[in-house]
Amino acid sequence: MARTQRGNYKFTIKESASGTPWIALEPLGEGIELPNKGFLGFDLPRGVDMKKATEIARYLNENLSSLSLTTFE
Repeated sequence: MARTQRGNYKFTIKESASGTPWIALEPLGEGIELPNKGFLGFDLPRGVDMKKATEIARYLNENLSSLSLTTFE
């Protein structure tokens, strides 16, 4: 049996301790139930700077309406 959860998220830019940008998903309201109250994020290709990461996050926010997760039991 499949179970699908959906949540609205905002894509934001974070910076690792080494200065590498990555994209985090911050829930807008109730998010998807994650194990241990974790978070969702995306690593970007090597060489992506903060300016390009911001452009990517902006594009994702403008073109994706929600995130879904389907699990099978």
